[in-house]
Amino acid sequence: MGVIRYETTTPIDKFTIDPITGFLHVKNVPITCEGVRPYRQFDGQRIQEAKTPEELFSAATVYSANNKPITDDHPTDANGNTIMVNRDNYQQFMKGFMSDHARVDKATKTIRNDLIITDSKLINKIRHGKQELSIGFQMQLDPTKGKLNGQAYDAKQTNIRINHVAIVDRGRAGHSVRLTADSAEEIPEDDKKKGEKMDFTKVHTKQGDINVAVEDADKLTKLVGDADDSNSKLEKLIAERDKLNAQIKELQGSGDKNKKEAADAKKKADEANSRADSAEEENKKLKSQLAGDAFEDRINKTLAFRERAKKVVGDSYDFAGKSEREVEEAALNKNLGERDYSDKSDDFVSGLYEGLFSTNAGGVSYGRTSEQDSQEDAITKALEARASLYEGGKN
Repeated sequence: MGVIRYETTTPIDKFTIDPITGFLHVKNVPITCEGVRPYRQFDGQRIQEAKTPEELFSAATVYSANNKPITDDHPTDANGNTIMVNRDNYQQFMKGFMSDHARVDKATKTIRNDLIITDSKLINKIRHGKQELSIGFQMQLDPTKGKLNGQAYDAKQTNIRINHVAIVDRGRAGHSVRLTADSAEEIPEDDKKKGEKMDFTKVHTKQGDINVAVEDADKLTKLVGDADDSNSKLEKLIAERDKLNAQIKELQGSGDKNKKEAADAKKKADEANSRADSAEEENKKLKSQLAGDAFEDRINKTLAFRERAKKVVGDSYDFAGKSEREVEEAALNKNLGERDYSDKSDDFVSGLYEGLFSTNAGGVSYGRTSEQDSQEDAITKALEARASLYEGGKN
């Protein structure tokens, strides 16, 4: 799946109300234009991205603006993340639609279309001043630097596909990892101070509550639960050991006839000591995983792996409870076809998985040809040949 963006362009002007339906019509609206704009990446870095005329005004991009939904602000999921409109959620978010008359205006270097708003509440908001447009779209990013109309850029947007146009109060800077504002203006100063917004929740532990990102709450809860179970196990073993040691002292002071019983008790005590020592070591390891730097490092590495994996498994992939091996296999199955890797080593799977980034780079497919299938077979064989190096050079 490509990168998702939304873009603020222009206010609505010269709209009319249909006297029969009451729908609001706006004609010849500039939806997007060529140019270079700043984008904030998921790591907070800001780069200049270009919409070049050859990409923006391609037949496929212009066609993608036809018959698309109109929304009241950009649609969001339960966690506040901006999402695309589809057949499963259109009844909730769609407030109108664009016509099938998308076209290029070379004089203004824009794509234009006609809008029909059908929702009475949104029509009322527009009549009271909510009139700025912001398109939501998907694209792929080519990290090749260059210049457009004399302005330097760090990367170029390609394969631009428009999903919807939102009616908004005004353009905003990005508020999630995969979404940023596509505006000609700089990111507002007040937004720079706030930084990226992240949802947090509390996880309860015996030592008190811990604030953690919502998406990592399950992982931390399991770690805390394992540590609590380990503490409980350790306490029981220590109590058993103390009880047996007390029995040893009592038996040792009661004469020779009890020596065998004392020896048996000592053997049991030694075994209890061994189990307690083992449990204590396990407990220390679990606690070390909860230490600030160690836990943060684990979380950061997990988030970095997931962010990179999204380029091949897609933004909608559910990482919950998945190991890195399972994610890698899912990526291979999605890009190379369903296969069974159960008899392959971790190094083999990882080697094949890494090859996806040099051949696919998270591309979005819009239909296949027999030539593409042949190319993919060739790529797959090359990847497997390279990955076999990790298996010690299998024939």
